[in-house]
Amino acid sequence: MSMQDKLNDYKNALSQKDAILEHGIYTNVLADYLQQGGAPLDAVTLLAESYIGLPSMCNVLSSTTRSIGIDGDLVFRNAIKDKLKERFDPKRCDPLVKDMNSGDIPDWLLELIQDPYWRQTIYELLQEHPGSEFLNFVVLKISESGHKDEVAQLKTASTYLEVYTTILDAWVAKLVPLDDLEVDHQLPDFLRVCCEREETYFYAQVLLQKLLNNEGYQPFIRISKELEKTAMDRGHHAFVDVVKSYTSDAPTQVAGSIKAIRSNPTPGDVMTLYKLYTGSNPPAVHHLCDFDFIKTIVHATFVPKAGVVLKQDINDKLLYLLAYATTRNDTKPTQEQQSDITRAHLTLKELWSRLKEARGEDLTGAIQTILNAIKLPIGAFCVLQWIEYTSTQTPYFVTYFRSTEVPVLHLLLDEIACQHPLQRGFVFDVIKTCLLTPGDDSFVPEILMRLQKSWIDRLVYLVQLQYSLPVLQFMKQVERDVDDSLTVHFVQKVLRMAHGPYTLAFVEHMVDLLFPIKETLGLMTTVQLTVVQFLTEAQRQTNIDISAPLKEKIENICQKR
Repeated sequence: MSMQDKLNDYKNALSQKDAILEHGIYTNVLADYLQQGGAPLDAVTLLAESYIGLPSMCNVLSSTTRSIGIDGDLVFRNAIKDKLKERFDPKRCDPLVKDMNSGDIPDWLLELIQDPYWRQTIYELLQEHPGSEFLNFVVLKISESGHKDEVAQLKTASTYLEVYTTILDAWVAKLVPLDDLEVDHQLPDFLRVCCEREETYFYAQVLLQKLLNNEGYQPFIRISKELEKTAMDRGHHAFVDVVKSYTSDAPTQVAGSIKAIRSNPTPGDVMTLYKLYTGSNPPAVHHLCDFDFIKTIVHATFVPKAGVVLKQDINDKLLYLLAYATTRNDTKPTQEQQSDITRAHLTLKELWSRLKEARGEDLTGAIQTILNAIKLPIGAFCVLQWIEYTSTQTPYFVTYFRSTEVPVLHLLLDEIACQHPLQRGFVFDVIKTCLLTPGDDSFVPEILMRLQKSWIDRLVYLVQLQYSLPVLQFMKQVERDVDDSLTVHFVQKVLRMAHGPYTLAFVEHMVDLLFPIKETLGLMTTVQLTVVQFLTEAQRQTNIDISAPLKEKIENICQKR
């Protein structure tokens, strides 16, 4: 570059708006310009002509707004933040990290790190640009400056291991004490953080496996499986298999057979696994305790159209593996548990045989066996899958449904939900599938509506069993897809059953459910009266804080029409 070109570059820098106020304008631009032979008078002229005084104008405007009660500083901060988020360019900022890594961190960045407002802005920018080296570096410095608790709450992964470890540790600590419903609510953000990149997924799986091995905390298995499912849904099947083979302690034969059976239970793989687990030194049972594996076996044996028709002996061996996986405990001697495993195996065999022969509305010849089998958690799960198949893939209800009676299949769902609290989620899934499956064309509309109300009654029973929020959320989601009369039926039954004091979440969900059908409620005096009584009682409660928007909705619903 020629001397004249250098001088022109310096002149351009001195000609920018408010150049005299730019950081380093004297040391990095003006001094070099004069050293290269630039005319001092030209430099003064350029700085004078480029001066606009925007900062001074902003200060005057800020003072004026304060005089009329407006927080001028906050207004300007928000304006700068919006511009920053709009114009942030990682390609221009990331090269700055090279100088900062040597310890030369500019004062403006240190001031920014100490300000809660600008720290929050950095977090928001990182969510939009998770791969930015500059932003990840700043977050690392924020963490090192004593703000680890803030960093731990981030919902995006970091390219810096120290930051990502902080975030991941906080997430795991947060998930451990939660129940299943609370975990379901938190999981999406956790899965997004862990599945952002291959290395974050791998690190999370290794950490979970270490925790499982050292702490023996079984819910880590579920979290690990959810990670696998999310990664596979994004098309990373091969990578998931590689990571699984690395983190699993399963013998090669066991891992290979389980993987093959999950895809398609062939006789060869079933025989291999059966021989391993009936041998004198069987592998650890936790290798079989894979939900996808267990569900595949249940579908292969109890759901007629789920896959290949298996020979009797292969079917029997699958049922044994099912009994073994759900009964055996590695912490106790095998001989002490063999009788329990055999009993579970015989129960599943009897259930399988009877369900094939079940006939009529009352499942003649099978009902006693079913009631006995559902005492076992795995027996209940098998019956659930069979009920879903029978309800959606056969003409059972077309043939046997009577509007004056509760179907036997529905009573079985209630019984399973009552006996097995941990399977209420599975019962809920079956009810959702059956309720939303289009009815048979041969159904008279009035009869079909009565059947759907019977499915709704199953949801009401789940609410009675304290499985409330998932049911209320589901009813809100499908409100536009189902007839208003079904929503009214649900609301009426739930409110007749519910008693105060109510939680804020329950009130909010009920209001969200009621608001779209307020016109329909106005035509049904009895239901409207029940709704008004509930909402009036909720507003009188002192244990919940009803917001202004929620109160407005309540008043709208209660308004006479």
